[in-house]
Amino acid sequence: MQELLSVKYSFLIPLLPLLAAMISGFLGAKWLKGRSHWPIWLGVGASAALSIKLLIDMLALSHSGAEAGEHAAGLSIVWNYFTWISAGDFKAQAGFFFDSLTATMLCVVCGIGFLITIFSAGYMKGEAGYFRFFAYLGLFIFAMTCLVMGENLIMLYLGWEGVGLCSYLLIGYYYDKPSAREAAKKAFLVNRVGDFGFAIGIMLAYWAFGTVSYFGQGVGTGTGLLEMAAQSNLSATQQLAMQWIPFCLMIGAFGKSAQFPLYVWLPDAMEGPTPVSALIHAATMVTAGVYLIARCGVLFVTNQPAMVTVTVVGAFTALLAASIALRQFDLKKVFAYSTVSQLGFMFVGVGTLASVPAVFHLITHAFFKALLFLGSGVVMHAMLGELDMRKFSGLKRKLPLTRVLMLIGCLALSGFPLLAGFFSKDEIVASAWIHSKFLGLVMLFTAFLTAYYTFRLYFRVFEGPEVLPPAPETDHGHGPADAQGHADAAHGQSDHAGDHAHHNHEPALMMVPLIVLAVGALLAGYLNFPKENLGEFLGRSPSLQLAYEGAAHHYGDTGIAMAMGQVEIAEDWAKNNATAAEEEHSLHLTMMIVSGFIAVAGIFLAYQVHLKDRARAERLAASAPILVAVLENKYWIDEIYHNGIVEPLRDVGQAFFAIDQYLIDGVVWLLGFVPQVGGFTLKKTVQRGYLQGYAAAMLFGVAAILIVVLL
Repeated sequence: MQELLSVKYSFLIPLLPLLAAMISGFLGAKWLKGRSHWPIWLGVGASAALSIKLLIDMLALSHSGAEAGEHAAGLSIVWNYFTWISAGDFKAQAGFFFDSLTATMLCVVCGIGFLITIFSAGYMKGEAGYFRFFAYLGLFIFAMTCLVMGENLIMLYLGWEGVGLCSYLLIGYYYDKPSAREAAKKAFLVNRVGDFGFAIGIMLAYWAFGTVSYFGQGVGTGTGLLEMAAQSNLSATQQLAMQWIPFCLMIGAFGKSAQFPLYVWLPDAMEGPTPVSALIHAATMVTAGVYLIARCGVLFVTNQPAMVTVTVVGAFTALLAASIALRQFDLKKVFAYSTVSQLGFMFVGVGTLASVPAVFHLITHAFFKALLFLGSGVVMHAMLGELDMRKFSGLKRKLPLTRVLMLIGCLALSGFPLLAGFFSKDEIVASAWIHSKFLGLVMLFTAFLTAYYTFRLYFRVFEGPEVLPPAPETDHGHGPADAQGHADAAHGQSDHAGDHAHHNHEPALMMVPLIVLAVGALLAGYLNFPKENLGEFLGRSPSLQLAYEGAAHHYGDTGIAMAMGQVEIAEDWAKNNATAAEEEHSLHLTMMIVSGFIAVAGIFLAYQVHLKDRARAERLAASAPILVAVLENKYWIDEIYHNGIVEPLRDVGQAFFAIDQYLIDGVVWLLGFVPQVGGFTLKKTVQRGYLQGYAAAMLFGVAAILIVVLL
């Protein structure tokens, strides 16, 4: 591992996007202008190539190591560059940690991110802040790679806050639009709530273990936080800290990955340009919480209340968001709530000790959700920025290629048999069923809702009679600002609404990334089929192995490894428990069949209600007005937060402002007013200009001082 060139030059993975962002940001306005995407393409593209090379090298190393029977330590390396923070006994290194989980996440972040930057060049063409947008994208990729590669919690926190800043900048990209400013502020503030908990968790970890490094000097040395936490002979202080550390960390994870109750920022993030939605929802920011729990799983597995909390919150969020998506008509809002729901599936995975399936679903989800968001951008481009899918239909004639690609993405999201989402979601559902049949039923029902609302959107947008929104009424023929704030929905490429109808809305620059993503949505599921491929590779991550071994030791049942996707433990257990292993395999096969049937059933129901007889949908809605009102108003959770938290805090702030303005400032004014009055009075009575009087007053003062001193 030490000799791998891909590791030696891995510092270029975050550095190149950062340099590209600096070039686009500083040179874009004056010199690069419409070519500001080139530095980002080159920087992020090179990082993607380096990430893929790292993954290939580590796959080869994993295969050879597995044949030689090597431990996971042979598939990991700590690479420190310098001491970043040194304060007393506290030290935080500027360094990276590489294992199978790191390599896989880097490929997702840089690979999907690169495709999004290519699409963005076509989508954002003609924007006034073109250079600024691409500078933000490069900075975003830099921060996310730091988050993934960091060898300690402080490095992770650096990237964590970096993507938070970039999300604020990108969501509020159209800063002259009030709703975009409010959405950016909401995302920033809600995430600060989660980040506060995360920061407390880091402090507790250092207080209890004296380090924030994952593996210290290397795996097997016992000098890192994760290996220390895995020991059975913890001190009283460490045991106390271990009761609270996972809860603090999960608060941060819930905020970043938009889980209840901190999910409310993510749907509003649609105010940013569509490529931003794809970047945040699919490839980077929202997966950080899942990554955090997977990386630090050993801190969670021995704390059963923490694991139950992660699982219950994930399942509740998945069901809640899926139900809200049933009555959303904004094209991107449907996929936004879908993202929240799918993240809930991933949290159920890590909460039920199925971290490999959870990360696997993260990978497949990145492909088909990026495809769906970018495909939505093509639809918006063609519809002059219109997002309400009640105002158009039958777009398969206007956007034939987009229709096919969106169909692939919708099938993958629905869990249709043999597509990417089918393989990854099935493993999480099976793990949920093993832990609780009720939990398994909840996830199966959520999967049914997912298939239904996904094809509700597809049938309404692409099938049925062709209906287009009316041409915009403008003085110069340019399209109106769309829901994301585009100043010209046609991107400056048409001078009249009639010309726009004949414009090519499927340019190669935008369609090629969609085709690549569609291939991933079709085939990414086979990365883990048979299970010994991706599952074995990810299972050799030292972080995941520690968590699996800790869970097996804590729960006293090595067979639970079958649900975890941990290959080495599962194989040892299966040799001694052939009958139980067969039952586990049978359960997974059964769940594949059941989940496939449920996906088809959801699609069929959407066909009956939203294509075969579209009037039926409104009749059903009219028959349940209360339920419809609840779903369309998203359970009034935003209003509850606004009236129960935001307004009271605003009132408290105004009260403190009044105290500061009238009481504090009043006291300060009074303290200054008294000397002023005294000085003004004495000036009139004492400072009269007579030298004799001044001398007499001075002598009187000296006499008074002497009397006081002598007596």
